[in-house]
Amino acid sequence: MKNVTKIIELFGGFDNLAKNPISLRVDGFMPLSIERIGTGPRGGMLISVMHWYEQNGDLMRDPDVEIEILPNTGEWLPLSYRQDSAGLFQEAQIDIDGELMRASDRFVKDIQRFLKLWDQNIGEQGFIEAARKVLDNRGLAELDEDRSA
Repeated sequence: MKNVTKIIELFGGFDNLAKNPISLRVDGFMPLSIERIGTGPRGGMLISVMHWYEQNGDLMRDPDVEIEILPNTGEWLPLSYRQDSAGLFQEAQIDIDGELMRASDRFVKDIQRFLKLWDQNIGEQGFIEAARKVLDNRGLAELDEDRSA
């Protein structure tokens, strides 16, 4: 997830993500949101990466992938995949009586392949440039605030 990582780094890195979720818009594409949502089952950072749209006032995830970034290796391990329009929700992990069980190695491999393609699309669709524009606009707004103080 090189492009998603680049966007996160532009916004101050993974530690900053907990306090400041990222939301980006590019004309012609669904908005992209990246959030730190907690700690994963192996103690790594748990993030959500999703495209979304509104339908009848409801937020529709298309898709939303929850990913644990493993602490020792930095590997991105997908834990769940949700696509509301298709009524689809899949999990790679199951917690039974406090014991973590892997439900499907195939699911993990399938979602990792999807993440690679999705990350490439995120870059090609202009989300990195959108992140830079948001930050440039924030910088201009901060300069205006400093000048008026």
